Amino acid sequence: MKDSLSTFLCILLTIALVVGAVCIGAVRGWHGEQVAALEAVSVGSDLSEPLRIRAMDAANLAVVATRHLPPKDPDVVTLQQSYFKICKTNSSAIERAQADAQISIAAESLAKRLPELASVQASQRDQAYIVALTRALSQTTTFADDYTAALEDYNKRLSTSLTGKLAMLLGVEPIPLTTGGN
Repeated sequence: MKDSLSTFLCILLTIALVVGAVCIGAVRGWHGEQVAALEAVSVGSDLSEPLRIRAMDAANLAVVATRHLPPKDPDVVTLQQSYFKICKTNSSAIERAQADAQISIAAESLAKRLPELASVQASQRDQAYIVALTRALSQTTTFADDYTAALEDYNKRLSTSLTGKLAMLLGVEPIPLTTGGN
């Protein structure tokens, strides 16, 4: 009787330890996946590098535009603010995506306004800069779509896998698409 009780308790303890290990593994694993998904869109990531280069082009366009427009021109200010939002390390991916969209709008506006100015027409160098930079910056990028796709992929894998569902029961949440990660 004593041996069968001891065997039963050992089996019960083993099952409890295995269940505990699976639960801890699921939570830690999916938390790691969540961090990886957020880092994929963080400042300095491969996904964000083209956006950083675009922000630097926006800052260059702002410098050229201030030679011909007042420094408080709304499009110039938008380009400068967008540069800072994209390049600072604590801005969210959503903020960077919004800044990216604002760059396109401001560049398109400047592409229409700047060539008409006499001071721009007098400077071959600035004309070349304005044409090249506004052409590149007026085009929209895929950053916002790539950001959404990375988070949707994580959320889909979390909600469809067995360990993901277990992790969700234990407190791991999907990443909301409306608030970005760093």
